[in-house]
Amino acid sequence: MAWFVRIGFLGRDAESTTQVEEAPVRGLGIWKARVAMLAVFVTPLMMAWAQFAGDVPQHVRNYRLLLTVGIMLVMGVLVFVKQHLLDQELLSLLRLSRHNLEEMCRLKDELENKEQSLRWHSLELQRKNLELQEISFTDVLTGVWNRRYMEEILTAEAGQVLRNYERARGGDIRKMDHRDLVFIMVDVDFFKRVNDEHGHPAGDRLLQLVAQRLTTVVRKSDVLVRWGGEEFLIMSRSTDPSGTPAFCSRVLEVISSEPFDLGHGITVRKTCSVGWAAFPWCRSAYDAICAEESIALADAALYRAKALGRNQGVGIIASDVAGKNASAIALSSIREGKAPLACTIETPCPDSNSSAQPTLDHLASAQQSGL
Repeated sequence: MAWFVRIGFLGRDAESTTQVEEAPVRGLGIWKARVAMLAVFVTPLMMAWAQFAGDVPQHVRNYRLLLTVGIMLVMGVLVFVKQHLLDQELLSLLRLSRHNLEEMCRLKDELENKEQSLRWHSLELQRKNLELQEISFTDVLTGVWNRRYMEEILTAEAGQVLRNYERARGGDIRKMDHRDLVFIMVDVDFFKRVNDEHGHPAGDRLLQLVAQRLTTVVRKSDVLVRWGGEEFLIMSRSTDPSGTPAFCSRVLEVISSEPFDLGHGITVRKTCSVGWAAFPWCRSAYDAICAEESIALADAALYRAKALGRNQGVGIIASDVAGKNASAIALSSIREGKAPLACTIETPCPDSNSSAQPTLDHLASAQQSGL
């Protein structure tokens, strides 16, 4: 009976062993359970033995019967205790499982909240980076793009133009849909006088007003850049260069048409000088001059406009000779806008006494060169 009691309670101890001994202990627990079941099945035999075995006195039979009943009661108690312990363990496991499930749900909610917070912070960081990038590419004084922004996008813009020309190689370039870039340099005439006579705050205000007026002239696809000092650069995308003189005339007009109110009772009238050059500079030799050199040509045209008396526009364009002699095209040989490779288009201000139309012989030369 003591052995049976031991068998009844050893199963619980087997569950608390380590993972290393788990497989052997489970085998031992199964063996013990089978022995216990065998003992249960033997009890009817013990009952029959107590009642009918041998020719023995009645008191012996009663003793055997009482012993068998006692054993059965003990076994019943042990089974009950064992089942109770198993039930308690099962309830404990269920409570643990429920606790683990609640903990998993809590951790899942925390993870989702953290992921959502991380996404929000990521979007916020991206927005801040875009703002910082825009600030780094924006001129603080005038609010237009700065020179760094132009340098950042110039390679991609010029590359797109060259790819368009590469696809049209072998065809009639003059009939090609215009996808050229035109660089237009604008400089405020006698800007230093404003600083000298009215102070630098007045000069800063003048630059802001000039930028505002230029913004009203350019298209949404164009890029307006403060190039430095009182100089502004306009990059006109997808443009037919033959229409640039008319655009220069509009720029000259919008700057000189009305006086600038600088505040504190200060008003000034100002004009500007404009220089421009296209990219590609020569369509039949579209890779002879790079985009940076076209900007340099626009700057050279600006200085030529100033030398001719200011308040006018000058464009340096390719001549017929340049189209036929592409190997001779070089920045040093064409920046003065002189024959035989280059010629100039002069655009006077519409408000001046000069004709508002570009010089006719220059326009004829421009048309012959495919511009």
